[in-house]
Amino acid sequence: MSTGLPKNPYENPALHGISEKVPNYLVQSILVTLCCCPPLGIVAIVYAIQVNSMLVANDVAGARVRSCRAKIWCWIALACGIALSIYFIIIYFAVAGLEVEQQKFSRV
Repeated sequence: MSTGLPKNPYENPALHGISEKVPNYLVQSILVTLCCCPPLGIVAIVYAIQVNSMLVANDVAGARVRSCRAKIWCWIALACGIALSIYFIIIYFAVAGLEVEQQKFSRV
């Protein structure tokens, strides 16, 4: 009586007709590239693309690693994008405040 699972737990399940869905995070990678931090988003896109090629090569373990790395780089790019946005907002208001102070002194 066979369950269809490999006897060796380290054996590639794709060879036995067991297909595993591994998320590639390509959409998220593209979004963080366009909206947050392009250099880090490009790294996420590269890992996201590698997920599909690893699955085609029946390397599920490699696909899982690339998927995890794509996810991590998406989060890093998002965090950097948010941090940079906050930084530039603070700088904008600091410069605007200095300009208002200069205008007060120039009127006197």
